Amino acid sequence: MTDRGRTGSGPVWKAVSKSSFEWVDTGLDWFERSALIACVIAMAVVTVANVLARNLMGFSLQFANDAAQILLVMVTFLGIGIGARHARHIRVSAVHDLLPPLGQKILLIFVSFTTAGLLFVFADYAWNYAGAAQRSCRVLPEAVNLGLFNMPVGGMPLTAGVIITVVALAIAGHGIRLVEALYARLVNLFTGWQRSVALWISILVGLLLAYWLFSLFIGLVEARSGQCRVTSSTGFPVYLYYMVVPLGFLLGGIQFFLAGVRNLISRENYLSWYQKDEYEEEGIDPGLATASGLSDEELEVAEENNNSEGGDNRD
Repeated sequence: MTDRGRTGSGPVWKAVSKSSFEWVDTGLDWFERSALIACVIAMAVVTVANVLARNLMGFSLQFANDAAQILLVMVTFLGIGIGARHARHIRVSAVHDLLPPLGQKILLIFVSFTTAGLLFVFADYAWNYAGAAQRSCRVLPEAVNLGLFNMPVGGMPLTAGVIITVVALAIAGHGIRLVEALYARLVNLFTGWQRSVALWISILVGLLLAYWLFSLFIGLVEARSGQCRVTSSTGFPVYLYYMVVPLGFLLGGIQFFLAGVRNLISRENYLSWYQKDEYEEEGIDPGLATASGLSDEELEVAEENNNSEGGDNRD
């Protein structure tokens, strides 16, 4: 009875920890990729529309410069987490390739933890800079009345705010994933013109939902209090999009920290929690495979197919 409890407690604890981590990380991956796609598309639309308006109608869009600046900041710093998670960042491997396997692992552990520490320091500096730009400006209320108690929002401690933000982003990412899966199932039910109608209806519903969320956000911005440093043409509080900078550094630092932990607990060398330190001609990114829901068996089959195709091409 005791031995059974001991042997069963370890796997259960590990399974719960692994599933919780994968749930948060997958949600963050979906949110970051979706946010990057939306920001890049919005940046392209705003820039092209501004060029057309200036050349065809003789005037520029008033909000174009502010919108492009905000979107550029979001794309730049939200991409840190994705680049680190899928090992798509630029790295110099000349010294790494000359070392034996043990030396490579030690170097990867050192680089991962030092990079994580550096990004955490950058996140702290960016947070202080955003706070200096905030001055006395306040968009969120001090507390929200939930009936039985008041939940602090504006005056929330930093650690609790970071945890709630990360969990909220993960929930949003899983919401996007579920919507995408539901859309794929609905589309498969239709054929021909019905599929086109379903596509346009889903696009319209998505735009209406985005407009509703944007209206709620703008309502909070317009109801702000205190002295605010704002953008020149739109009057948008500067500190709000500066907050993306420490968030991006934090997410990137977490991914590098996890890469260091992965190298400590695994025999193989890892560039990130999912990506092994190996040269591949073609294949599936393990992080993307996990985010898309591919099982280990499906991933192995895909890798075998890629290897066989590579051998055929070389022949």
